[in-house]
Amino acid sequence: MDDLGALAAVPLFAGLDRERLQRVAARSSVRVFEAGHVVAVRGDPATRLIVVESGTLTAVHDTVDGRRLRLGQFAAPCAVDKVAVLDTGDHTATWSAATRARLRFVPARELSALIDDLPGVRRHVLAYLVRDLRDLRDELVRANFADVTTRVAAWLARAAGRSGTTVLPPGAQQGLAEAIGATRVSVNRALRALAAEGLISVGPGSVEVLAPELLARRAGV
Repeated sequence: MDDLGALAAVPLFAGLDRERLQRVAARSSVRVFEAGHVVAVRGDPATRLIVVESGTLTAVHDTVDGRRLRLGQFAAPCAVDKVAVLDTGDHTATWSAATRARLRFVPARELSALIDDLPGVRRHVLAYLVRDLRDLRDELVRANFADVTTRVAAWLARAAGRSGTTVLPPGAQQGLAEAIGATRVSVNRALRALAAEGLISVGPGSVEVLAPELLARRAGV
């Protein structure tokens, strides 16, 4: 796939005509990162939009006392950390390559120009912000009121809805624990409880969702 094809595959840029795609491509830069390489650090100025053209990025938040919250895994094609770029602030997470990844860095001013000029881009960004806000509120409610089993069920239900019934938790059970803010031991118990209910089957490094609708109901999703 050529540069313009890879850029057009990203939902944010899918509605751009060829001339505008060429402009974005000309004003951006491309780098390839090997797995494990840190792409951006939480708190650093977000002057460029990170566009994932191939591969996968992981976002984490590390606390001063050594705890880690895994904020998600983002596979191509996508653009990440839009919020940081839109408010001309700092990166909201530390972003690392989970696999070998080809990334395009689009200057923040170029994203602002697209939002100003093109209704389709504005609608895409607004839809992203609304979805992000809804997810954040749901997570806040679950973190404060739901037990670990319910939170694991919710995470698995969302993952199955995105990628199918075979779910590969990033970082296995430890990664899943980091994603929901729990311990690995409590996540292991939750997985066994959900398996005993017949909702999932746990394998080496993967979880098979056996009853997606019942799992979503169990999670309150």
